[in-house]
Amino acid sequence: MKKKMGGITAQSMAKGFAVLSAASIGVKILSLLFVPVIRKLMGGSAGYQVYTSANQIYAFVYVIATAGLPVAISKTVTEFMSMDNPSAARRSFRLARTVLASMGIVLTAVLILLAKPIARASGYSEAWLGIAVIAPNILICSVLSAYRGYLQGLKNMTPTATSQIVEQIVHLLVAIVAVFILRGRGLAWAVAGASFGTVAGSVAALAIVIYYYMRSTLPQADAADIPDPSRAGTPAADYSTGYYLRLLAKYSIPITLSAAIQYGGTIIDVFIVKSRLLHAGLAENEAAAMHGDLSAARQLINVPAALVTALCVSVLPIIAGLYAERRVAEAKQKAQDSFRLCFLAAVPCSIALMVFAVPIYGVLDFDRPFIMTAMAMSVLFMGIVHLQSSIMQSVNLLYQSTFFVGIGVVLKALLNYILIGIPALNIYGAVISTYVSYLVPMVMNALSLSRVKGISIRLLDPMVRPVVASTAMLIPSFPAYYLLRRVLRFTGAYVSNLIAFGIAALIAVAVYFVVLRSIGGLKKEDVESISPRLARKLKLKD
Repeated sequence: MKKKMGGITAQSMAKGFAVLSAASIGVKILSLLFVPVIRKLMGGSAGYQVYTSANQIYAFVYVIATAGLPVAISKTVTEFMSMDNPSAARRSFRLARTVLASMGIVLTAVLILLAKPIARASGYSEAWLGIAVIAPNILICSVLSAYRGYLQGLKNMTPTATSQIVEQIVHLLVAIVAVFILRGRGLAWAVAGASFGTVAGSVAALAIVIYYYMRSTLPQADAADIPDPSRAGTPAADYSTGYYLRLLAKYSIPITLSAAIQYGGTIIDVFIVKSRLLHAGLAENEAAAMHGDLSAARQLINVPAALVTALCVSVLPIIAGLYAERRVAEAKQKAQDSFRLCFLAAVPCSIALMVFAVPIYGVLDFDRPFIMTAMAMSVLFMGIVHLQSSIMQSVNLLYQSTFFVGIGVVLKALLNYILIGIPALNIYGAVISTYVSYLVPMVMNALSLSRVKGISIRLLDPMVRPVVASTAMLIPSFPAYYLLRRVLRFTGAYVSNLIAFGIAALIAVAVYFVVLRSIGGLKKEDVESISPRLARKLKLKD
Protein backbone atom coordinates (compact mmCIF):
# COMPACT_ATOMS: atom_id res chain seq x y z
CA MET A 1 0.00 0.00 0.00
CA LYS A 2 1.40 3.37 -1.01
CA LYS A 3 0.50 6.70 0.46
CA LYS A 4 1.31 10.22 -0.65
CA MET A 5 3.36 12.09 1.93
CA GLY A 6 4.89 15.46 1.26
CA GLY A 7 4.05 15.33 -2.42
CA ILE A 8 6.09 12.16 -2.95
CA THR A 9 5.17 8.54 -2.61
CA ALA A 10 5.79 6.89 0.75
CA GLN A 11 7.44 3.49 0.54
CA SER A 12 7.03 0.27 2.50
CA MET A 13 9.85 -0.99 4.70
CA ALA A 14 10.82 -3.62 2.13
CA LYS A 15 10.65 -1.15 -0.76
CA GLY A 16 12.68 1.44 1.13
CA PHE A 17 15.18 -1.26 2.10
CA ALA A 18 15.46 -2.39 -1.53
CA VAL A 19 15.98 1.15 -2.85
CA LEU A 20 18.59 2.08 -0.27
CA SER A 21 20.26 -1.33 -0.46
CA ALA A 22 20.73 -1.12 -4.22
CA ALA A 23 22.21 2.36 -3.88
CA SER A 24 24.37 1.48 -0.88
CA ILE A 25 25.81 -1.64 -2.50
CA GLY A 26 26.51 0.31 -5.69
CA VAL A 27 28.25 3.01 -3.66
CA LYS A 28 30.35 0.52 -1.71
CA ILE A 29 31.37 -1.41 -4.82
CA LEU A 30 32.48 1.85 -6.45
CA SER A 31 34.36 2.67 -3.25
CA LEU A 32 36.10 -0.71 -3.29
CA LEU A 33 37.16 -0.24 -6.91
CA PHE A 34 38.57 3.11 -5.83
CA VAL A 35 40.73 1.59 -3.05
CA PRO A 36 43.32 -0.33 -5.12
CA VAL A 37 43.74 2.66 -7.47
CA ILE A 38 44.37 5.05 -4.58
CA ARG A 39 46.61 2.52 -2.79
CA LYS A 40 48.84 2.28 -5.85
CA LEU A 41 48.91 6.05 -6.35
CA MET A 42 49.91 6.48 -2.69
CA GLY A 43 52.61 3.81 -2.75
CA GLY A 44 50.87 0.87 -1.04
CA SER A 45 49.28 0.01 2.32
CA ALA A 46 51.41 2.38 4.41
CA GLY A 47 50.59 5.43 2.28
CA TYR A 48 46.94 4.44 2.03
CA GLN A 49 46.74 4.28 5.84
CA VAL A 50 47.71 7.97 5.99
CA TYR A 51 44.68 8.79 3.84
CA THR A 52 42.50 6.42 5.88
CA SER A 53 43.59 8.07 9.14
CA ALA A 54 42.69 11.53 7.81
CA ASN A 55 39.33 10.20 6.66
CA GLN A 56 38.57 8.46 9.97
CA ILE A 57 39.38 11.56 12.01
CA TYR A 58 37.11 13.60 9.74
CA ALA A 59 34.41 10.90 10.01
CA PHE A 60 34.39 11.19 13.79
CA VAL A 61 33.73 14.94 13.66
CA TYR A 62 31.21 14.35 10.84
CA VAL A 63 29.29 11.90 13.04
CA ILE A 64 29.14 14.39 15.91
CA ALA A 65 27.65 16.95 13.52
CA THR A 66 25.24 14.76 11.57
CA ALA A 67 24.39 11.51 13.37
CA GLY A 68 21.64 12.62 15.71
CA LEU A 69 19.67 15.47 14.20
CA PRO A 70 18.91 13.80 10.82
CA VAL A 71 17.48 10.78 12.67
CA ALA A 72 15.58 13.15 14.96
CA ILE A 73 14.24 14.95 11.88
CA SER A 74 13.13 11.65 10.37
CA LYS A 75 11.47 10.59 13.62
CA THR A 76 9.70 13.91 14.32
CA VAL A 77 8.56 14.28 10.70
CA THR A 78 7.13 10.75 10.81
CA GLU A 79 5.35 11.41 14.09
CA PHE A 80 3.87 14.75 12.98
CA MET A 81 2.76 13.20 9.68
CA SER A 82 1.13 10.30 11.54
CA MET A 83 -0.85 13.00 13.40
CA ASP A 84 -1.85 14.61 10.08
CA ASN A 85 0.27 17.67 10.83
CA PRO A 86 2.55 18.34 7.83
CA SER A 87 3.08 22.00 8.67
CA ALA A 88 4.62 21.07 12.03
CA ALA A 89 6.74 18.45 10.29
CA ARG A 90 8.10 21.06 7.87
CA ARG A 91 8.80 23.61 10.61
CA SER A 92 10.69 21.09 12.75
CA PHE A 93 12.85 20.31 9.72
CA ARG A 94 13.64 23.97 9.05
CA LEU A 95 14.71 24.56 12.64
CA ALA A 96 16.88 21.46 12.63
CA ARG A 97 18.48 22.52 9.35
CA THR A 98 19.48 25.85 10.92
CA VAL A 99 20.95 24.10 13.95
CA LEU A 100 22.87 21.63 11.75
CA ALA A 101 24.29 24.40 9.57
CA SER A 102 25.46 26.31 12.68
CA MET A 103 27.12 23.20 14.10
CA GLY A 104 28.72 22.53 10.74
CA ILE A 105 30.33 25.97 10.62
CA VAL A 106 31.76 25.65 14.14
CA LEU A 107 33.10 22.11 13.70
CA THR A 108 34.60 22.91 10.31
CA ALA A 109 36.56 25.79 11.84
CA VAL A 110 37.73 23.64 14.77
CA LEU A 111 38.89 20.81 12.50
CA ILE A 112 40.87 23.20 10.26
CA LEU A 113 42.57 24.88 13.23
CA LEU A 114 43.48 21.58 14.91
CA ALA A 115 44.43 19.62 11.77
CA LYS A 116 48.18 19.56 12.44
CA PRO A 117 48.15 18.60 16.14
CA ILE A 118 45.51 15.92 15.54
CA ALA A 119 47.53 14.41 12.70
CA ARG A 120 50.70 14.40 14.81
CA ALA A 121 48.90 12.73 17.73
CA SER A 122 47.61 9.96 15.45
CA GLY A 123 51.14 9.05 14.36
CA TYR A 124 50.42 10.03 10.73
CA SER A 125 51.62 13.65 10.53
CA GLU A 126 51.28 13.72 6.71
CA ALA A 127 47.50 13.49 7.14
CA TRP A 128 47.15 17.11 8.30
CA LEU A 129 46.53 18.66 4.88
CA GLY A 130 43.93 16.03 4.02
CA ILE A 131 42.12 16.81 7.30
CA ALA A 132 42.16 20.54 6.56
CA VAL A 133 40.90 20.09 2.98
CA ILE A 134 38.08 17.74 3.96
CA ALA A 135 36.96 19.89 6.92
CA PRO A 136 34.47 22.08 4.93
CA ASN A 137 32.63 18.88 4.10
CA ILE A 138 31.32 18.92 7.68
CA LEU A 139 29.24 22.00 6.86
CA ILE A 140 28.10 20.65 3.49
CA CYS A 141 27.11 17.26 4.91
CA SER A 142 25.36 18.85 7.89
CA VAL A 143 22.92 20.57 5.55
CA LEU A 144 22.79 17.51 3.26
CA SER A 145 21.86 15.20 6.15
CA ALA A 146 19.03 17.53 7.19
CA TYR A 147 17.37 17.20 3.78
CA ARG A 148 17.91 13.44 3.74
CA GLY A 149 16.39 13.10 7.20
CA TYR A 150 13.31 15.07 6.17
CA LEU A 151 12.71 13.05 3.01
CA GLN A 152 13.31 9.77 4.88
CA GLY A 153 10.75 10.90 7.45
CA LEU A 154 8.27 11.02 4.58
CA LYS A 155 9.20 7.34 4.04
CA ASN A 156 10.77 8.03 0.66
CA MET A 157 14.29 6.65 0.30
CA THR A 158 14.78 7.45 -3.40
CA PRO A 159 16.34 10.93 -2.84
CA THR A 160 18.88 9.48 -0.40
CA ALA A 161 19.66 6.58 -2.74
CA THR A 162 20.07 8.79 -5.83
CA SER A 163 22.22 11.32 -4.03
CA GLN A 164 24.47 8.58 -2.60
CA ILE A 165 25.20 7.14 -6.05
CA VAL A 166 25.97 10.54 -7.61
CA GLU A 167 28.01 11.54 -4.56
CA GLN A 168 30.24 8.48 -4.86
CA ILE A 169 30.74 8.76 -8.64
CA VAL A 170 31.77 12.42 -8.40
CA HIS A 171 33.95 11.64 -5.37
CA LEU A 172 35.84 8.88 -7.16
CA LEU A 173 36.38 10.76 -10.41
CA VAL A 174 37.54 13.98 -8.76
CA ALA A 175 39.69 12.16 -6.16
CA ILE A 176 41.56 10.01 -8.71
CA VAL A 177 42.28 13.01 -10.95
CA ALA A 178 43.34 15.17 -7.99
CA VAL A 179 45.62 12.50 -6.49
CA PHE A 180 47.22 11.84 -9.89
CA ILE A 181 47.93 15.57 -10.34
CA LEU A 182 49.13 16.27 -6.77
CA ARG A 183 51.07 13.13 -5.81
CA GLY A 184 54.27 14.57 -7.30
CA ARG A 185 54.24 17.18 -4.52
CA GLY A 186 54.34 14.52 -1.77
CA LEU A 187 52.08 12.21 0.20
CA ALA A 188 50.41 15.05 2.15
CA TRP A 189 49.21 16.65 -1.10
CA ALA A 190 48.05 13.31 -2.50
CA VAL A 191 45.92 12.78 0.63
CA ALA A 192 44.55 16.31 0.22
CA GLY A 193 43.56 15.50 -3.37
CA ALA A 194 41.64 12.42 -2.26
CA SER A 195 39.93 14.49 0.44
CA PHE A 196 38.91 17.14 -2.12
CA GLY A 197 37.10 14.40 -4.05
CA THR A 198 34.95 13.77 -0.97
CA VAL A 199 33.98 17.45 -0.80
CA ALA A 200 33.07 17.56 -4.50
CA GLY A 201 30.85 14.49 -4.14
CA SER A 202 28.97 16.00 -1.21
CA VAL A 203 28.28 19.21 -3.13
CA ALA A 204 26.74 17.17 -5.95
CA ALA A 205 24.63 15.17 -3.49
CA LEU A 206 23.39 18.34 -1.78
CA ALA A 207 22.20 19.74 -5.11
CA ILE A 208 20.19 16.55 -5.72
CA VAL A 209 18.41 16.42 -2.35
CA ILE A 210 17.55 20.12 -2.58
CA TYR A 211 15.98 19.38 -5.97
CA TYR A 212 13.84 16.61 -4.43
CA TYR A 213 12.92 18.87 -1.52
CA MET A 214 11.81 21.65 -3.84
CA ARG A 215 9.58 19.16 -5.65
CA SER A 216 7.91 18.04 -2.43
CA THR A 217 4.71 19.76 -1.34
CA LEU A 218 2.62 19.62 1.80
CA PRO A 219 0.01 16.87 1.38
CA GLN A 220 -3.67 17.64 1.34
CA ALA A 221 -5.24 14.91 3.47
CA ASP A 222 -8.74 13.77 2.62
CA ALA A 223 -11.21 13.47 5.48
CA ALA A 224 -11.29 9.73 4.90
CA ASP A 225 -7.53 9.57 5.47
CA ILE A 226 -7.89 10.88 9.02
CA PRO A 227 -9.03 7.93 11.17
CA ASP A 228 -9.73 10.05 14.23
CA PRO A 229 -10.87 13.69 13.77
CA SER A 230 -9.65 14.48 17.29
CA ARG A 231 -6.08 13.86 16.01
CA ALA A 232 -6.32 16.51 13.29
CA GLY A 233 -3.12 18.48 13.09
CA THR A 234 -2.44 21.39 15.40
CA PRO A 235 -1.17 24.39 13.40
CA ALA A 236 2.63 24.58 13.41
CA ALA A 237 2.50 28.11 14.81
CA ASP A 238 0.72 26.83 17.94
CA TYR A 239 3.91 24.99 18.93
CA SER A 240 6.66 27.20 20.32
CA THR A 241 10.18 27.20 18.92
CA GLY A 242 11.34 25.89 22.28
CA TYR A 243 8.99 22.91 21.94
CA TYR A 244 10.46 21.93 18.58
CA LEU A 245 14.01 22.35 19.84
CA ARG A 246 13.33 20.28 22.97
CA LEU A 247 11.76 17.55 20.86
CA LEU A 248 14.73 17.48 18.47
CA ALA A 249 17.20 17.51 21.37
CA LYS A 250 15.33 14.68 23.09
CA TYR A 251 15.83 12.44 20.07
CA SER A 252 19.15 13.70 18.69
CA ILE A 253 21.39 13.92 21.76
CA PRO A 254 21.36 10.21 22.71
CA ILE A 255 21.65 9.16 19.06
CA THR A 256 24.61 11.52 18.57
CA LEU A 257 26.25 10.14 21.70
CA SER A 258 25.67 6.58 20.50
CA ALA A 259 27.15 7.25 17.06
CA ALA A 260 30.04 9.25 18.50
CA ILE A 261 30.84 6.38 20.86
CA GLN A 262 30.75 3.85 18.00
CA TYR A 263 33.01 5.96 15.80
CA GLY A 264 35.08 6.74 18.85
CA GLY A 265 36.06 3.08 18.73
CA THR A 266 37.41 3.63 15.21
CA ILE A 267 39.32 6.71 16.35
CA ILE A 268 40.77 4.71 19.23
CA ASP A 269 42.04 2.27 16.60
CA VAL A 270 43.75 5.14 14.76
CA PHE A 271 45.63 6.16 17.89
CA ILE A 272 46.23 2.69 19.41
CA VAL A 273 46.75 0.08 16.69
CA LYS A 274 50.00 1.32 15.18
CA SER A 275 51.65 2.05 18.52
CA ARG A 276 50.72 -1.37 19.91
CA LEU A 277 52.00 -3.10 16.75
CA LEU A 278 55.29 -1.29 17.29
CA HIS A 279 55.23 -2.50 20.89
CA ALA A 280 54.72 -6.06 19.58
CA GLY A 281 58.04 -5.74 17.75
CA LEU A 282 57.04 -4.72 14.21
CA ALA A 283 59.05 -2.18 12.23
CA GLU A 284 57.52 1.24 11.46
CA ASN A 285 56.61 0.51 7.82
CA GLU A 286 55.37 -2.98 8.62
CA ALA A 287 53.12 -1.67 11.42
CA ALA A 288 51.67 1.04 9.16
CA ALA A 289 51.13 -1.49 6.35
CA MET A 290 49.43 -3.99 8.67
CA HIS A 291 47.23 -1.21 10.04
CA GLY A 292 46.37 -0.29 6.45
CA ASP A 293 45.42 -3.90 5.72
CA LEU A 294 43.09 -3.89 8.74
CA SER A 295 41.49 -0.67 7.45
CA ALA A 296 41.07 -2.27 4.01
CA ALA A 297 39.32 -5.28 5.60
CA ARG A 298 36.98 -2.96 7.49
CA GLN A 299 36.21 -1.13 4.26
CA LEU A 300 35.38 -4.44 2.59
CA ILE A 301 33.08 -5.34 5.49
CA ASN A 302 31.32 -2.01 4.97
CA VAL A 303 29.93 -3.31 1.66
CA PRO A 304 27.46 -5.83 3.17
CA ALA A 305 27.14 -3.63 6.26
CA ALA A 306 25.62 -1.00 3.95
CA LEU A 307 22.63 -3.33 3.52
CA VAL A 308 22.02 -3.29 7.26
CA THR A 309 22.46 0.49 7.40
CA ALA A 310 19.87 0.84 4.63
CA LEU A 311 17.50 -1.39 6.58
CA CYS A 312 18.02 0.67 9.75
CA VAL A 313 17.24 3.89 7.87
CA SER A 314 14.12 2.31 6.38
CA VAL A 315 12.79 0.71 9.55
CA LEU A 316 13.22 3.63 11.97
CA PRO A 317 10.50 5.98 10.61
CA ILE A 318 8.08 3.07 10.13
CA ILE A 319 8.39 1.66 13.65
CA ALA A 320 8.52 5.17 15.12
CA GLY A 321 5.27 6.02 13.32
CA LEU A 322 3.53 2.86 14.52
CA TYR A 323 4.77 3.41 18.05
CA ALA A 324 3.59 7.05 18.00
CA GLU A 325 0.14 5.82 16.95
CA ARG A 326 0.21 3.27 19.80
CA ARG A 327 0.02 0.36 17.36
CA VAL A 328 2.41 -1.60 19.52
CA ALA A 329 1.62 -5.08 18.15
CA GLU A 330 2.34 -3.91 14.59
CA ALA A 331 5.55 -2.23 15.74
CA LYS A 332 6.70 -5.53 17.29
CA GLN A 333 5.93 -7.41 14.09
CA LYS A 334 7.82 -4.88 11.99
CA ALA A 335 10.80 -5.22 14.32
CA GLN A 336 10.78 -8.98 13.86
CA ASP A 337 10.39 -8.63 10.09
CA SER A 338 13.37 -6.27 9.98
CA PHE A 339 15.61 -8.93 11.50
CA ARG A 340 14.40 -11.47 8.97
CA LEU A 341 15.38 -9.08 6.17
CA CYS A 342 18.68 -8.38 7.92
CA PHE A 343 19.60 -12.08 8.03
CA LEU A 344 18.65 -12.58 4.38
CA ALA A 345 21.51 -10.20 3.52
CA ALA A 346 23.98 -10.51 6.41
CA VAL A 347 24.25 -14.31 6.65
CA PRO A 348 25.25 -15.06 3.03
CA CYS A 349 27.58 -12.04 2.93
CA SER A 350 29.36 -13.14 6.12
CA ILE A 351 29.83 -16.69 4.86
CA ALA A 352 30.93 -15.55 1.39
CA LEU A 353 33.53 -13.13 2.80
CA MET A 354 34.90 -15.86 5.03
CA VAL A 355 35.17 -18.54 2.32
CA PHE A 356 36.14 -16.34 -0.65
CA ALA A 357 38.51 -13.94 1.18
CA VAL A 358 41.55 -15.03 -0.84
CA PRO A 359 40.02 -14.52 -4.33
CA ILE A 360 38.34 -11.27 -3.24
CA TYR A 361 41.65 -9.91 -2.01
CA GLY A 362 43.25 -11.06 -5.25
CA VAL A 363 40.74 -9.04 -7.27
CA LEU A 364 41.21 -5.92 -5.12
CA ASP A 365 44.99 -6.30 -4.76
CA PHE A 366 44.79 -6.31 -0.96
CA ASP A 367 47.28 -8.03 1.36
CA ARG A 368 46.69 -10.43 4.29
CA PRO A 369 43.31 -11.97 3.29
CA PHE A 370 43.18 -13.98 6.50
CA ILE A 371 42.31 -10.78 8.37
CA MET A 372 39.12 -10.79 6.30
CA THR A 373 38.52 -14.50 6.94
CA ALA A 374 38.78 -13.88 10.68
CA MET A 375 36.57 -10.76 10.65
CA ALA A 376 33.87 -11.95 8.24
CA MET A 377 31.27 -12.95 10.83
CA SER A 378 31.43 -9.46 12.34
CA VAL A 379 29.08 -8.45 9.49
CA LEU A 380 26.34 -10.50 11.15
CA PHE A 381 27.06 -9.27 14.68
CA MET A 382 27.30 -5.67 13.48
CA GLY A 383 23.98 -6.02 11.67
CA ILE A 384 22.19 -7.32 14.74
CA VAL A 385 23.55 -4.60 17.03
CA HIS A 386 22.88 -1.72 14.63
CA LEU A 387 19.35 -2.92 13.93
CA GLN A 388 18.68 -3.39 17.65
CA SER A 389 19.89 0.17 18.27
CA SER A 390 17.66 1.53 15.50
CA ILE A 391 14.62 -0.24 16.94
CA MET A 392 15.46 1.01 20.43
CA GLN A 393 15.69 4.55 19.07
CA SER A 394 12.29 4.08 17.41
CA VAL A 395 10.62 3.13 20.71
CA ASN A 396 12.43 5.82 22.76
CA LEU A 397 15.02 3.61 24.48
CA LEU A 398 17.59 6.12 23.32
CA TYR A 399 19.98 6.36 26.25
CA GLN A 400 19.97 2.63 26.95
CA SER A 401 21.24 1.80 23.46
CA THR A 402 23.90 4.50 23.79
CA PHE A 403 25.08 3.14 27.13
CA PHE A 404 25.32 -0.42 25.84
CA VAL A 405 27.31 0.61 22.77
CA GLY A 406 29.59 2.61 25.06
CA ILE A 407 30.35 -0.50 27.11
CA GLY A 408 31.28 -2.33 23.91
CA VAL A 409 33.64 0.45 22.81
CA VAL A 410 35.38 0.59 26.21
CA LEU A 411 35.93 -3.17 26.09
CA LYS A 412 37.26 -2.88 22.54
CA ALA A 413 39.78 -0.21 23.53
CA LEU A 414 41.02 -2.21 26.51
CA LEU A 415 41.31 -5.44 24.55
CA ASN A 416 43.03 -3.67 21.64
CA TYR A 417 45.64 -2.28 23.98
CA ILE A 418 46.27 -5.65 25.61
CA LEU A 419 45.91 -8.09 22.71
CA ILE A 420 47.56 -6.20 19.82
CA GLY A 421 50.68 -5.78 21.94
CA ILE A 422 51.05 -9.58 22.17
CA PRO A 423 53.49 -10.56 19.38
CA ALA A 424 51.74 -13.86 18.64
CA LEU A 425 48.42 -12.04 18.02
CA ASN A 426 49.46 -8.56 16.76
CA ILE A 427 46.75 -7.32 14.34
CA TYR A 428 44.45 -10.27 15.10
CA GLY A 429 44.01 -8.84 18.59
CA ALA A 430 41.90 -6.14 16.91
CA VAL A 431 39.74 -8.87 15.35
CA ILE A 432 39.04 -10.45 18.75
CA SER A 433 38.19 -7.08 20.31
CA THR A 434 35.80 -6.33 17.43
CA TYR A 435 33.71 -9.42 18.14
CA VAL A 436 33.58 -8.67 21.88
CA SER A 437 32.52 -5.07 21.20
CA TYR A 438 29.44 -6.34 19.31
CA LEU A 439 28.57 -9.40 21.39
CA VAL A 440 28.22 -7.56 24.72
CA PRO A 441 25.80 -4.80 23.53
CA MET A 442 23.89 -7.38 21.45
CA VAL A 443 22.97 -9.33 24.60
CA MET A 444 22.22 -6.18 26.62
CA ASN A 445 20.05 -4.69 23.84
CA ALA A 446 18.00 -7.89 23.60
CA LEU A 447 17.40 -7.96 27.36
CA SER A 448 16.41 -4.28 27.45
CA LEU A 449 13.94 -4.55 24.54
CA SER A 450 12.34 -7.60 26.10
CA ARG A 451 12.10 -6.39 29.70
CA VAL A 452 11.27 -2.71 29.15
CA LYS A 453 9.15 -2.73 25.98
CA GLY A 454 8.08 -6.37 25.79
CA ILE A 455 9.68 -6.70 22.34
CA SER A 456 11.27 -10.14 22.27
CA ILE A 457 13.13 -10.61 19.00
CA ARG A 458 13.68 -14.17 17.85
CA LEU A 459 17.16 -14.36 16.35
CA LEU A 460 17.70 -18.06 15.72
CA ASP A 461 14.47 -18.91 13.88
CA PRO A 462 14.81 -16.33 11.07
CA MET A 463 18.50 -17.20 10.73
CA VAL A 464 18.01 -20.90 9.94
CA ARG A 465 16.83 -20.61 6.33
CA PRO A 466 19.51 -18.11 5.27
CA VAL A 467 22.17 -20.37 6.84
CA VAL A 468 20.83 -23.41 4.94
CA ALA A 469 20.70 -21.47 1.65
CA SER A 470 24.15 -19.96 2.23
CA THR A 471 25.67 -23.37 2.89
CA ALA A 472 24.00 -24.72 -0.25
CA MET A 473 25.42 -21.90 -2.38
CA LEU A 474 28.98 -22.93 -1.50
CA ILE A 475 28.54 -26.51 -2.75
CA PRO A 476 28.70 -25.60 -6.48
CA SER A 477 30.38 -22.16 -6.32
CA PHE A 478 33.51 -22.98 -4.32
CA PRO A 479 34.62 -25.96 -6.49
CA ALA A 480 33.64 -23.99 -9.61
CA TYR A 481 36.07 -21.22 -8.63
CA TYR A 482 39.07 -23.55 -8.35
CA LEU A 483 38.13 -25.48 -11.49
CA LEU A 484 37.88 -22.26 -13.49
CA ARG A 485 41.20 -21.03 -12.11
CA ARG A 486 42.87 -24.15 -13.49
CA VAL A 487 41.10 -23.93 -16.85
CA LEU A 488 41.90 -20.23 -17.25
CA ARG A 489 45.46 -20.26 -15.90
CA PHE A 490 46.78 -19.44 -19.38
CA THR A 491 45.24 -15.93 -19.03
CA GLY A 492 47.50 -15.05 -16.10
CA ALA A 493 47.01 -15.05 -12.33
CA TYR A 494 44.99 -11.83 -12.01
CA VAL A 495 42.67 -12.33 -15.02
CA SER A 496 41.97 -15.99 -14.22
CA ASN A 497 41.17 -15.07 -10.60
CA LEU A 498 38.90 -12.21 -11.69
CA ILE A 499 36.89 -14.30 -14.18
CA ALA A 500 36.72 -17.37 -11.95
CA PHE A 501 35.56 -15.39 -8.95
CA GLY A 502 33.00 -13.41 -10.98
CA ILE A 503 31.41 -16.60 -12.35
CA ALA A 504 31.54 -18.33 -8.94
CA ALA A 505 29.84 -15.31 -7.34
CA LEU A 506 27.01 -15.41 -9.90
CA ILE A 507 26.55 -19.15 -9.28
CA ALA A 508 26.47 -18.55 -5.52
CA VAL A 509 23.86 -15.77 -5.77
CA ALA A 510 21.64 -17.83 -8.08
CA VAL A 511 21.81 -20.94 -5.91
CA TYR A 512 21.20 -18.93 -2.74
CA PHE A 513 17.94 -17.43 -3.99
CA VAL A 514 16.72 -20.66 -5.60
CA VAL A 515 17.28 -22.61 -2.38
CA LEU A 516 15.89 -19.79 -0.25
CA ARG A 517 12.73 -19.70 -2.35
CA SER A 518 12.32 -23.49 -2.23
CA ILE A 519 12.54 -23.63 1.59
CA GLY A 520 10.20 -20.68 2.15
CA GLY A 521 12.79 -18.10 3.10
CA LEU A 522 11.32 -15.41 0.84
CA LYS A 523 7.88 -14.05 1.68
CA LYS A 524 5.43 -12.94 -0.96
CA GLU A 525 4.66 -9.67 0.85
CA ASP A 526 8.34 -8.63 0.84
CA VAL A 527 8.82 -9.11 -2.89
CA GLU A 528 5.32 -7.81 -3.71
CA SER A 529 5.98 -4.52 -1.93
CA ILE A 530 9.04 -4.05 -4.15
CA SER A 531 7.70 -5.49 -7.42
CA PRO A 532 4.24 -7.12 -7.66
CA ARG A 533 5.13 -8.42 -11.12
CA LEU A 534 8.24 -10.18 -9.82
CA ALA A 535 6.26 -11.69 -6.94
CA ARG A 536 3.76 -13.16 -9.42
CA LYS A 537 6.54 -14.62 -11.55
CA LEU A 538 8.27 -16.21 -8.57
CA LYS A 539 4.95 -17.68 -7.31
CA LEU A 540 5.93 -17.09 -3.71
CA LYS A 541 3.84 -18.31 -0.80
CA ASP A 542 2.35 -15.95 1.79
